[in-house]
This record gives sequence, structure tokens and C-alpha cells, in this order.
Amino acid sequence: MRRLQTNSGFNFTYTEDRNYGPFLVSVNGVAGNNTENPFWELLVQTGGNGTTIRPDVGIGCYIPEPNDRIILKFTEFVSGSHSVSGNSSNPGNLTAAKTSRLDSIELVVVNNISNTTNKTYSTDIAFRGVLIGAMRRLQTNSGFNFTYTEDPNYGPFLVSVNGVAGNNTEKTFWELLVQTGGNGTIIRPDVGIGCYIPKQNDRIILNFTKFTTNSASGSCTNPGVLLFLVGLFFVF
Repeated sequence: MRRLQTNSGFNFTYTEDRNYGPFLVSVNGVAGNNTENPFWELLVQTGGNGTTIRPDVGIGCYIPEPNDRIILKFTEFVSGSHSVSGNSSNPGNLTAAKTSRLDSIELVVVNNISNTTNKTYSTDIAFRGVLIGAMRRLQTNSGFNFTYTEDPNYGPFLVSVNGVAGNNTEKTFWELLVQTGGNGTIIRPDVGIGCYIPKQNDRIILNFTKFTTNSASGSCTNPGVLLFLVGLFFVF
């Protein structure tokens, strides 16, 4: 969408919610309205002419497949019919009155390269909120801190944790791992801190390691390793 608006006459605006990421506000000068409840809904026609779906993420986290037809539809919010975070100009609508619900997660910082002791933190995350929101909440009073850069194509890339930064020359970076349910299988999500949605009792592991061709997308300080194709785009 950023690339499209540079030379096509298409334009859009969005706000950045601390818990849920980008929320689409306006398209081609037409904005949602909290009083009348219209908003811009994200729909996707898979494969260009296949089934139309409503993704469970918004414009900041949906990863198009080749030949997808992306549909931005200006419509009216109806309680119970749109549960997706990330699409609306009113984040409060789409959380369906569940903003008071917070899930507990654990975050572990691992740095075996420097042979430092693992540090474990406990925090909470908003209902269906993205990981970066919990990390922002955690750094306010726990001694935990982090920095990131915003890549225009791939979103937030984690740069440093507790003062230790990745280095392109040494090929070090912070890898995102998740131990599901706190003591289950350890997985490497296919998204980074800006789009991963933790579940109750997840153990989030930020692992300082060296880059290999099998490293996860979204966690690395070198976005040059990632590439995807974009399909068709429509505004309704």
C-alpha cells in the first residue's frame, strides 16, 4: 500500500495502536467515523478470483500471496459481525468490549553468545494483542528494554534487547521463539514481534543468535533476506 500510493493516485492513512498495531483510518480521503460506525474492512479474494475471506489480522500483518485480490471495503460496523483487530479506524469496536481481558505471558531473554544468565519476565497482553504491545508494557517498570526499526515492507524488526544489538557483520540478531503453553513445543513463528499474537501462558523467548538461511523472518536486523510478491488491489 505504501508503494502503491507513490504514483497511482491511491492514498491511505492509519493510526498505530500500542496493542494491536496499524489501524486503517482513511482511503482516498474517505475516513471511518466513530459516531456513525463506518470503517474500512480488509477482505481478500484468494488467487485473484477465488474465495473471499476476512483475514484475522489487519493491514499491518496480513501477508499477501501471489495474485491475491486485496479488497478495502467501506462498510458499517455491526457488533458481533467484525471481530478482527487491525482493520478499523476505531480499535475499541473491533476488540468487541474485551479490552479489559489480559492474558498472562512469560518472556525470557537468552544470550548464549555472551554467556549471560537468562532473564525471565512476566507480563500481560491485551486480548488478541500483538507481542510488541506486551513488550512495550513490560519495559515501563521491569528493567527490560528493547529497540526496533520499522521496515516499510516488513514492519518492526527487533534490533536490541537490554542494550545488546544485532550486528550485520557478525551476523548476530535477536530470534523470536515461542514455547507454547509455557512448557510445550518450542516453535519459530513465521512472523516477528509486530505481528505475533501470543496465547495465554505462552513463554516468549528472545534468543540472541547468529543468522543462518533457516532463521525466522521478522526477527532479524537485516530485512534484505526477505521478499514476497504482491497481487491485485481494489477499493470498494
